Amino acid sequence: MDKIRLSAMLGLQQPGTFQIKAIALDGWGSTLKLDCLYESINPAEITPFTLRLNDCRELQWRVYAHLKHPEDQTLPTATLVNLRLGSDNHRKPLHLLTDFFGLTVSYGTLRLEKNGQIITDENEAD
Repeated sequence: MDKIRLSAMLGLQQPGTFQIKAIALDGWGSTLKLDCLYESINPAEITPFTLRLNDCRELQWRVYAHLKHPEDQTLPTATLVNLRLGSDNHRKPLHLLTDFFGLTVSYGTLRLEKNGQIITDENEAD
């Protein structure tokens, strides 16, 4: 599980919870942008960040059915349950599991953005 690695890359305190607020696809799915939050427990703090996958070649979605009132059209944040960041240049796909959906993506590059700064992974997994 790479949630610990992700929090270290972002310089965030543990323990905490990752959540996904929104997902956007650009270029017919070649770019995937996930707007995320990290909620640390001690001290209580919420940190927004973006995970961007570029040069995506294959995406696989798994949507899990949840009972919801038909008149409620709001989308709650999805809590990140499990994460494997994979490897760039389409070597190993990213695997992401939330309480609402699962996602597998073969990508060229992964980029994190926090407070207007771009963060890269110096210790990319093989």
